[in-house]
Amino acid sequence: MKKLFAWLIKPPVLSLLGVLVLSLLVWFEAPLFAFDGKAPFASTRSRWILITLLFLGWAGWFGWKWLRARLANLRLARGVAENEAPAPLPGEAEAQAEAEQLARRMQEAMAILRKARLGGRKGGWHQLPWYMFVGAPGSGKTTALMHSGLKFPLADALGKTALGGVGGTRNCDWWFTDEAVLLDTAGRYTTQDSYAEVDKAAWGSFLRLLSRNRPRRPVNGVIVALPVADLLQQSEAERRTQALAIRARIKELHDELGIRFPIYVIVTKCDLLAGFIEFFDNLGRDERSQVWGVTFPPAAPQAVGETLQRFAPEFAALEQQLHARLLDRMQEERDLQRRALIYNFPQQFAALADPLQGFLNEVFGVTAYEEPALLRGVYFTSGTQEGSPIDRVMSSLAAGFGLDRKVLPPNAFGGRSYFITRLLREVIFPESELAGANLRLERNRRYLQWTAIGLAAVLLITVTAGLVVSHANNQEYVDDVAARAGDAARLARAVPDDPSPLAVLPLLEVLRDIPGGYQYLGHDVPLKMRFGLYQGDKLGEGAVGAYHKALAQALMPRIVGRMEDELRRGGSNNMDYLYELLRVYLMLGQRSHLEPEAVQAWIDLDWQRNLPAANEAQRQALSRHAAALLADDTASAPQLDAGLVSQTRLALARMPMGERVYNRVRHALAQSHLPEFDVASNAGRDAPLVLVRQSGQPLTRGIPGMYTVAGYKMFFAQLDLAIADVAKDNWVLDRREAVTDLDDAAQIKAAVTQLYYDDYIRQWDALLADVVLAPSTGLDQAARSARLLSGPESPLRKFLLAAARETTLEKVAQPKSGVELASGAVKDLRDAARRRLEAALGDVPVAQQAAKAPRNPVDAHFDALHKLVAVGPAAGGAAAASGLDQLLGKLKDVATFFEAANAAKSAGAPPPPADALLQLKRDALELPAPLDTLVKGIDSNAAGLTQGSERARIDSLWTAMAGPFCRRAIAGRYPLVRGVAQEVTPDDFGRFFGPGGMMDDFFQKNLQVYVDTGGARWRWRTVNGVSLGLPQEVLDDFQRAATVRDRYFAAGGQQASMRFDLKVAASDPAITKLGLDIDGQPLAWAPGGPARSTTFQVPSGKGVNQVHLELAPSADLRTEGPWAWMRMLDKGVLESAPQAERFRLTYDIDGRKVVFDLVASSVNNAFRREALEQFRCREHL
Repeated sequence: MKKLFAWLIKPPVLSLLGVLVLSLLVWFEAPLFAFDGKAPFASTRSRWILITLLFLGWAGWFGWKWLRARLANLRLARGVAENEAPAPLPGEAEAQAEAEQLARRMQEAMAILRKARLGGRKGGWHQLPWYMFVGAPGSGKTTALMHSGLKFPLADALGKTALGGVGGTRNCDWWFTDEAVLLDTAGRYTTQDSYAEVDKAAWGSFLRLLSRNRPRRPVNGVIVALPVADLLQQSEAERRTQALAIRARIKELHDELGIRFPIYVIVTKCDLLAGFIEFFDNLGRDERSQVWGVTFPPAAPQAVGETLQRFAPEFAALEQQLHARLLDRMQEERDLQRRALIYNFPQQFAALADPLQGFLNEVFGVTAYEEPALLRGVYFTSGTQEGSPIDRVMSSLAAGFGLDRKVLPPNAFGGRSYFITRLLREVIFPESELAGANLRLERNRRYLQWTAIGLAAVLLITVTAGLVVSHANNQEYVDDVAARAGDAARLARAVPDDPSPLAVLPLLEVLRDIPGGYQYLGHDVPLKMRFGLYQGDKLGEGAVGAYHKALAQALMPRIVGRMEDELRRGGSNNMDYLYELLRVYLMLGQRSHLEPEAVQAWIDLDWQRNLPAANEAQRQALSRHAAALLADDTASAPQLDAGLVSQTRLALARMPMGERVYNRVRHALAQSHLPEFDVASNAGRDAPLVLVRQSGQPLTRGIPGMYTVAGYKMFFAQLDLAIADVAKDNWVLDRREAVTDLDDAAQIKAAVTQLYYDDYIRQWDALLADVVLAPSTGLDQAARSARLLSGPESPLRKFLLAAARETTLEKVAQPKSGVELASGAVKDLRDAARRRLEAALGDVPVAQQAAKAPRNPVDAHFDALHKLVAVGPAAGGAAAASGLDQLLGKLKDVATFFEAANAAKSAGAPPPPADALLQLKRDALELPAPLDTLVKGIDSNAAGLTQGSERARIDSLWTAMAGPFCRRAIAGRYPLVRGVAQEVTPDDFGRFFGPGGMMDDFFQKNLQVYVDTGGARWRWRTVNGVSLGLPQEVLDDFQRAATVRDRYFAAGGQQASMRFDLKVAASDPAITKLGLDIDGQPLAWAPGGPARSTTFQVPSGKGVNQVHLELAPSADLRTEGPWAWMRMLDKGVLESAPQAERFRLTYDIDGRKVVFDLVASSVNNAFRREALEQFRCREHL
């Protein structure tokens, strides 16, 4: 019964019962739920779907938990296998074979453990408590485990040696028991004293493996193994080193794993204490499995120090227990030698107290920089009995009396273990929950749990809120519709007797914007109004009907009235407009002829022009209402004014039919998307290099396609269609003013054709006059342009030839009648035109063939252009060059002139004679327009280029040498910029600023003739009417360079120098002595001595390149380099005196001041640095 109850309360079973109960509720109760009169779970199919989803959710949840546990086992097994088959370490001969064997055995062990149900646990061995053994090599960790009495499930599968762990003892032994997993780490991981880097990396990898595969609680405790021999035989320094190594490993465990865990210290190999085996030899199996040691109560982190203090009394209690048992053991033992060992054993055990206390203090001592370790207990064990016992008592006595030390015989090997089994099973393993969980992981788990709860709560709240919000919004919607309907009713009653459509706009806006009405047709229902409660379908239909009724009764009469007013005014004497107005007016009354786009276009245009009181938003709103009115197929046609229609038809007789037809043709051709004629497409890809338009229009903008040869061909087809349309619109004119026969059609065609020719000529005249040659910015560009214009691919030649081709219409096949057939797309249009015209005219006689037409007006107008490009016969039958080709040939001479002028500019020579330009200018007088304007543009542009060539020459000379050198060697360097480390070299400074240097030479050879140097500030001047046009700032820099030359190079040559006198004018009383050395030239001064002036020359020629100012008591300033003296001046304060050559120099060193009088050798001296510091290197002049 207890087993059944335990099975029923398991989470999977309990939750399955909950799903079954919930399924029953869904099956029997869900049909009772209804929303808006609809029951979504009334059908069995919907309930089965919901129940299936419940079971799928239950299976998915527990399946995911099972899969997560399986994946955790697999990940850990894989990580263990990878960790336990490491790469061979240096110096290991058989490492590779061992590694392969270990990997195979690890895989076998993992296969068994993945199927194991250890300790009655289903989750797998990764859910068992895990304990880690740490300790120095040979500390007895493995021996203690082998003789612990625990059950190892791998022993049967892998043999006896597998009990020693899976994996090599070189790295880590993994001991899998049915109660816990014990990790026996290699001793070198603890000490890390053999291959430090390798051991450290392996230890870190091992900890990351644990943390990654057991993130919540990587280990449940740590067992520190400490052999008796280390306590008794190691020096204090060696014990301290071992303790600090263990302390470091514990700290790394804390840091990497992120948990606080209990630590158990086990003193192993206690059988090496002299008398241990003899003292406990009478213990049976159960007595040997008991615990011998101290278990401390759980302590808070701050109480670890108290735990260490409790060790001494607890150890003394253990010693007292040994003394209490001593008399009985003495009486039981008959062998005198064994009895002596038994007698001394309590003293041997007592010898462990001090070193063990010191060891614990070193490992577990509390500091402010580390996490306190949880010391849980100290225990004494023996796994096997071998080795020579250590007799500390007799050794001390022998040493005290000068006797020889007696070495005890080694223990005979014994397979008995002491004080291990119950220690693990009854003390350590039951305390597996003492280890804290990973705080970061636990925090994340709590976040996830609360997130899931929050999401569920949000879902419930969302559904509930959705219903509440939907009900509230639908109720608000119903109320809003009722309010809007009330507003519409009030507005309808209050509509003024005003013909303006603005009078009914508020009413129409309210009706159109009723929620669910016309404005919302095709819109999705908002989510906040769904959940089965939406009322818009019912109310929206009524709102749409009310809107359509208002359009027909309120807006339509005002549109019709507006059209009638315009018709009465006669369309402002615009017959074409009047015709279109009558046409759309009749469309409203005769819906069989209705074209909504045409009516809408007229309405929008009229409101835009004749509703000044309306803003743009109101006009757009009215346009939307008009579109809705015209789109309503159910609306009835309004009653038209028949007398007004008749009156308008009579008035239209005053408008020439040809103009009306021509307007139709132009509109039709504009809609046919004929390609424009533009200069860019016809003059070649180089056209933008040499041609521009004076109007600023791009070369890609040209003449509409209807005024090209292609448009000319299409024109006559569209003309026939337009005439057919006029004939078709006989219903507009009631046939009294319509086209009635082919004679009428021919007359209309002739009139329209003449209008077309006039526009054709006007368009081409405008384009030819607008295209001019592009101005050149330099002689080289002018030469290239002239070469391009005169070359075989000349854009000008291509443009004029194309223009001549598009204005030669006589060679284009022309129709002989309005219904003549053509070819291609034009043929199809004319076929349609003929059929429409014949259908419109009915059975009427065919017109007589027209007389031969005169010469085409377009050809006649552009006859001069055609003759210019025409190629005529010459002597011998060879083709003579056209006038255009002869002109282009002269452009070659112009190109040669430009090239020569550019070469002269590059060489610094004057330009050559402009004979070619003069000849071209004379020839331009005889050229037809617009070619004469083009040629004159070449001449005017050339004059400007030759005038500017001098400035370009000077700038090119500057950018060739002086400019780059200035930016590279002078700009941004000291002494032009104070405080920077990079300096101008003395040679570069002299080369650039010195007499005859770059600046001086450039100015004298190129600029001096254009400069007036007589004033305080130099000015540009004009020479022979030519000014360079350079900015004043350029000249200012040349003047500054001349000032630098005069101040720094007064002695001549290319070496900057300064000559001055210096003497001490005043000093701080605390100064007892002063010394100044400037480039190897000393000045010494002491208080009370004469203040003599000393003359200095910088540079001195001694090559010291140092300045040193020294004060006594100890203080000094020192500068180095070729500008050392100027840098020393920067460290002080240099003040000008009224005399230009005098200065006062003050230094403040550690609060002590010294003042010098400085007298330069000239009023024009280098100590005034404004010209140098204001000088700027320019990239261009």
